[in-house]
Amino acid sequence: MIYQQNTIGGNITVFDETKGYEKVGEMAFGDNLICDSIVLSADTSTLYANATNRWEFWQQPLTQQRSAFAAFDAKTFEEKWRIPLPGSIEHFAASPCKRYIYNAHYDRKLVTKVDVETQDVTPIQTANMGGHKVRVSADGERCYVGSIVWGSFDEIDTQKNVWKRHYTFEDNVRPFVLTSDGKTAYIQLSRLHGFHVFDLDAWTITRTVKMPGALEGAGDPPCEDRYPFTIDHGAEITPDGHHLVMLATTGHYAAVYTLPDLELVKTIPLGKEPSYLTMAATKPLCYISCRASSALYVVDTTTWDVVHILEKVGAFPQRVCVDH
Repeated sequence: MIYQQNTIGGNITVFDETKGYEKVGEMAFGDNLICDSIVLSADTSTLYANATNRWEFWQQPLTQQRSAFAAFDAKTFEEKWRIPLPGSIEHFAASPCKRYIYNAHYDRKLVTKVDVETQDVTPIQTANMGGHKVRVSADGERCYVGSIVWGSFDEIDTQKNVWKRHYTFEDNVRPFVLTSDGKTAYIQLSRLHGFHVFDLDAWTITRTVKMPGALEGAGDPPCEDRYPFTIDHGAEITPDGHHLVMLATTGHYAAVYTLPDLELVKTIPLGKEPSYLTMAATKPLCYISCRASSALYVVDTTTWDVVHILEKVGAFPQRVCVDH
């Protein structure tokens, strides 16, 4: 199954690859809540998702509960349970065992840790507001959150549930990905057409990689002309750790690099504004959503060729996950 989150549509659409990518279901929060992030449980029986009322962000006081976290049956698509979260949530990340989910908060210095077995919520204070992207280390001992407001990159001790340290970049921190050994992060920023290589032990930038210009050679992809000034949005490492995939959102392509050398292997033409990607765990496939063209691209990671395109998957599709 493919689970596709649609930001403007406010729902999650489900497609069955064994039935020719037929749409087989849909999940939604309702009540004007816009779904943000999704992830499957370790046994793939449950889909976890968070949502917030973004349309009322500027009108609502900070104290109001306007976000939620929910569990859905991944096969019947029925909601199992729902709990409130404070403020305006952004993306989340799951621990390796998928028991704990770490939600970033845009409007406060906070990450909320949800225990999906007990539904307990633990607030963890951070140094900066504007939490956006979140990742958890492969050993589950550290959580990282980037700020889309102050350009900070925070590290959290997940065993003690305390903030440890932060680094301030020259611009807003966008998607990033961690190597499995926990030593390196590849970090995208607003207004940067490329990414930083960040040493997580030394806590410093060691290299900056410039991504290719437009595929036709007309120069760099343009930047969004308003906040959050996106150029590139989407980063992932293949399960074998051999390749890094970076999305050029305003350039409409994906760039594939070798690891650890970061040699460019291929640029893959995509639809309008590729925004998110995920890797299958058991198959050599990568799934890339293109939000402006409402399409989902399936890429063979052995050849880096597009093998299927799903059209009209939803309104402004972004986050996606698969059960294989």
